[in-house]
Amino acid sequence: MRTVLCAEGLFEPSAGLRRYLDLWPPSAADPVRLLFGVRRTPLPAGLAGPYVEIGTFMPGRGLRDVPDLTYERYSYSQICGSLTSGRLRLDALIAVGGGPAASGARSLGVVNGYLQLAGEMARTIVLEEMADLPSVPGAATVRPPDAVIPAPPAPGFRGLSAAPDPISRRIAAHVASLLPPRCTLSLGVGKVPDALAEECRDMKGLRLVSGALADGARMLAEAGALDAAAEVIGMSVIGGPEVIDWAATDPRVRLLPSTLVHDPGWLSGRERLVTVLGALNVDGAGNANAERVAGRLVSGLGGAPDLAAGAAASPGGLCVIALPSTSRSGKSALVDSLETVTVETRHVGAVVTENGAAVKGASTRRWRADLERIF
Repeated sequence: MRTVLCAEGLFEPSAGLRRYLDLWPPSAADPVRLLFGVRRTPLPAGLAGPYVEIGTFMPGRGLRDVPDLTYERYSYSQICGSLTSGRLRLDALIAVGGGPAASGARSLGVVNGYLQLAGEMARTIVLEEMADLPSVPGAATVRPPDAVIPAPPAPGFRGLSAAPDPISRRIAAHVASLLPPRCTLSLGVGKVPDALAEECRDMKGLRLVSGALADGARMLAEAGALDAAAEVIGMSVIGGPEVIDWAATDPRVRLLPSTLVHDPGWLSGRERLVTVLGALNVDGAGNANAERVAGRLVSGLGGAPDLAAGAAASPGGLCVIALPSTSRSGKSALVDSLETVTVETRHVGAVVTENGAAVKGASTRRWRADLERIF
């Protein structure tokens, strides 16, 4: 079976998927597995078929209606390890990229992550060319592609989450109270990270090392909260035009591959690294589930286990699990047992809800009591 990776990022290939399947049709003797990262936009109609399987590392809203979707449970560091070792063999990479450089290579514009490795390992590259693709330093590049087609007009950016609400702002205020001075933040994307950025606007000397650089990162940069001499590091940029313009023009911004950004050893070398991770629920030991609820797959591992391990090992660092105390149905988010463990309690230093913060100490009994207090 051929394995075809469909690149994630701000711009997602669609016409390129059809083009690949037209040029190299699947058959009973030569079926195709399409692999996706975070997919925000729906797949082209008629893509699935008897000889096409669809899988994902990070289920996104664009894949919600895909029947028989396979969840490939890899963290970002594990994806890189599988590519490097050859356990994950790519027949093709389909991506959105810019115009050709003098060498014929193409930039993927606003994303690096595991796509740099994927481009080096894939036998075939199909590129949707976006002539005005923004370029952020450090973005992945791929060799001259085997097939090039014009990218359709990009839709307006649709955020990954809504604007911060009162609950997320209360959560963020509790998280902010735990931050050491001049720390390195891993913010991510969502209501709580955006609210936390608002809480931190008056701080000074902050550094950013995140999987995705989003509106919160731009907000901190424009407020003067970031260390002027430090790079702003991420694996990708996600957001509307104002976020992209900032990332493409701020000389501090640099994208790096997941072999670094999601390597716990590399992360642990940053002093006072604080990573703030969302979750669906936690158990009494402080393990966190960010993947499944009521048997339904909501998200994937992504970079959560990698960032948690890196923060836990960082000198003065902290991994914070931040979530509302109740689910949308009104049930407590503190449960007796989890459907799956995304982040192990051994890496968790604190759990925060809108009701307060529970900080892990030496006493297991006190830790459990503090968890119960905030739910």
